[in-house]
Amino acid sequence: MPTMAEIASEITSKMDADIEENARRRQKRFYFPTWASEVSDIHGMKHVMGRGSIFRRFVWLVILLGSTSVFGIQSIHTLQNYLKFNHVTKLDILFEPKLDMPALTMCNLNKYRSSAITLEDIVHVGFSLGIVDENHTLLYPHLYTDEFVEKLEAVDWDTIEEDENYNMTDFTIRTGHQLKDLIQSCQWKEEECVEDDFVLSLTHLGACYTFNKYIDADGFSSHNATIAGAANGLQLILDIEEIEYTPTNDLDAGAMDAGVKIMLHRPTEPPYIKELGFAVAPGLHTFVQMRHEKITSEPYPYTDCEEEGDIEHFDHYSLQACRIECETKIVEKYCGCRLPEQPGNANVCNPPETHECAHIKLVEAIEGLLPNEECNCRSPCDVENYHSSLSTSRLRAGFLKQLFKDSHNRTEEYIRQNIAVVTIYYEALNYEEIDQIPEMSFTMLLANMGGNMGLFLGGSLLTVIQILEYFFDETVGCFKSEREVTEKKPTTVSGPVVIAPANNRDTTNGARDEYKNRWSFDNGGVDSGNM
Repeated sequence: MPTMAEIASEITSKMDADIEENARRRQKRFYFPTWASEVSDIHGMKHVMGRGSIFRRFVWLVILLGSTSVFGIQSIHTLQNYLKFNHVTKLDILFEPKLDMPALTMCNLNKYRSSAITLEDIVHVGFSLGIVDENHTLLYPHLYTDEFVEKLEAVDWDTIEEDENYNMTDFTIRTGHQLKDLIQSCQWKEEECVEDDFVLSLTHLGACYTFNKYIDADGFSSHNATIAGAANGLQLILDIEEIEYTPTNDLDAGAMDAGVKIMLHRPTEPPYIKELGFAVAPGLHTFVQMRHEKITSEPYPYTDCEEEGDIEHFDHYSLQACRIECETKIVEKYCGCRLPEQPGNANVCNPPETHECAHIKLVEAIEGLLPNEECNCRSPCDVENYHSSLSTSRLRAGFLKQLFKDSHNRTEEYIRQNIAVVTIYYEALNYEEIDQIPEMSFTMLLANMGGNMGLFLGGSLLTVIQILEYFFDETVGCFKSEREVTEKKPTTVSGPVVIAPANNRDTTNGARDEYKNRWSFDNGGVDSGNM
């Protein structure tokens, strides 16, 4: 028979073992099998961790792992497609009862009128423009009129001194083709235009004129069309004055062309007519049918379009405005001045600076010979284009001669060589709206991820929160159990020992019972022991 000391020692050992076992169970108080079989909403988890034969649970485990793998692969592909930031294009044709007219900028292909060039002008710009050589001799006398040759011969080169601050802006405007001479007739919706309809615009082609130009928000009232067709458009009768053409070596002059260059653009955008637009030839009636197009692009990361743009001299960002400002900065950097048509407050280049520095640097920049001065102009996110289709018919010179017999004495030959008629109108009162739309938005990403989770795992967003909450409870429970073990140490039994009757509580399922009590509805899911 064991002695009382042996019995007491055995009981003490069992109590110590029970204390250690209870501490271990507290560390696992949020028992995963219990959570998986009785709490988790993931389909299949209850079959794997619940009761059943080993084979049945193994089959469910394989199915669950397979579904989880497929869900993971599908989620990765979905996330990869989202991070590509692809977009689709939506095209609509919208009808409007009224369409605003674009701005129309027109320039004579000749920059300087020979009759407007004075003796002082020849002294100051003659050599720079390539009219005369260093000896003051006309370079190409057969290209100039007799009147101009006589004017050159009358120049007193010793009396007139060159001025370093010669005003090239005044020279460009004064010698350019004047509005009253360029436009012989203007009709808007078959009514006579007014002088305020046109505004002077300096461009690379010299003095140009813009119809329907945006000035400011208070003083701008756009012309609009309410009916499609030529009768509700703009008709211009133009005189190119070919006899006034002055051959020069100017960068912007088109010596072999005769006519008028026209560009359609937004009223808020500056014209870049040297590179864009279309030409109208004399002796022809040119019909220009317009189509309006609005393009809206998605900003970064879908495209590289410019949302606002960093420009200084224009109210609205556009490719033309960006390029003009970029060219202005190049000229100011290398030449210390700007061209008359360029914006800013820098001094205007004099004739030598214009043709020996500014134009050379512009050509080098266009040809990519100034790698550090690249114009990184990106397309704006909102673009409005005016596409045009042209058709022509030959003018009846005899009819126009009779038409202008009271106001102008024009011969039929002069009309064929100088008069051009252009009619600009909308072909239909509609416009194309092109919108870029994300192929997969963030909402669609969540929908696809949720759909895959529901299809393969039977879960939802709440299931994800449930999993996160489980890990949170596991972490908190582990730290709390370690603290309790540290603070509560077992004591050794000494003296008389009273053996209490053993109870029949299943200590193996203690953690499971405690977890179930935590999630029961009686205490609202709150552990009363932690209150």
